[in-house]
Amino acid sequence: MQLSKTTPRLTLFAASAALLTACTAPKPTPEPTNTAWTFEANADALRAASCPDTVSFTRPEAIALNASPVTLSEIDPETDLPGVHFAGGWDLTSPEPRFGGLSGLEAFASGNLLSVTDQGAMVWINLEDGVPATANIVPMLNADGTPISGKRNEDAEGLYLQEGLALVSLERNHRILAFNLEGCGAAARGAELTTLPNRPAGMARNLENNGGSEGLALLPSGELLLAIETEDDGLPLGRLDAAGTASVDKRIPSRGGPVFTGIDVFENTLYAVLRHYQRDFGTTIELIAMPIGEHGVETEPRLLARLLPKHGTDNFEGIVLDRLDDGTLRLWLIADNNFSGSQRNLLYAFEIIED
Repeated sequence: MQLSKTTPRLTLFAASAALLTACTAPKPTPEPTNTAWTFEANADALRAASCPDTVSFTRPEAIALNASPVTLSEIDPETDLPGVHFAGGWDLTSPEPRFGGLSGLEAFASGNLLSVTDQGAMVWINLEDGVPATANIVPMLNADGTPISGKRNEDAEGLYLQEGLALVSLERNHRILAFNLEGCGAAARGAELTTLPNRPAGMARNLENNGGSEGLALLPSGELLLAIETEDDGLPLGRLDAAGTASVDKRIPSRGGPVFTGIDVFENTLYAVLRHYQRDFGTTIELIAMPIGEHGVETEPRLLARLLPKHGTDNFEGIVLDRLDDGTLRLWLIADNNFSGSQRNLLYAFEIIED
């Protein structure tokens, strides 16, 4: 059996009432393997560790959100957006100083979005008629309930959400933590899923300090896929064995500079956002798609979009796919402003062109 993001997911918010949790129908359960880490085999233990019986559910803190519409410029649809249509964009700001540095991205069943930040927080972006309207924020917590702090420990990058359990990859101190949002909300503690070795098996070089697991996604088999930012004769894709030890077994062929900054799996396809920053040129962003077959990810990508600085790019690091009520396949991208006045927290929406 396979996992599919078309199955409804958890939402932490009722339509216009106070913040509440709501359970959704479970996703299909994949067949476990004997050699690989699977969500099904480990989720219950992570939920219990993240939300002990002594901890009560706490609602996330509401903060003000400003969303200024932006658009792409100088676009040639055939060459720049061969696989998507641009559906809208917003520059997100807030008077709340903890808002910013938005990296990984996920979607709730309601269509609302969840992101993580470079300073160890989770941010809910709540939509009204498909437009960002309000936000909530919580600090990510250590296993003892204290806030995660210090740049080495709090630099969150990748995010995966299923059945109320959020998996977050952090770099510098390379590791993956799990947060039981359904059970404890803002009080969920970071249960350690794994610590990544300095040089995962299958790599010829160590992980760069700022080049760990930039993206997380679940394969149809239930295995956790890690997109490694450190270039290693290609763009590395890692997995975990049953003990939680990471190794790299596949690479996307090098594309001349871009590296992984985010991934998502939807309906047996791996979607990825790649970034290439050049000091005298700016940031180039690519969106690619790769089928997932019997033997895993097929590593010959199809280009969906290639955006240059003149089009309106920034440091895009989060990607999520979501099927809208009208059947449209929506692709969301979010940019990390690094808490810098010279960068923006951009949220872009695209529609996938399907056959």
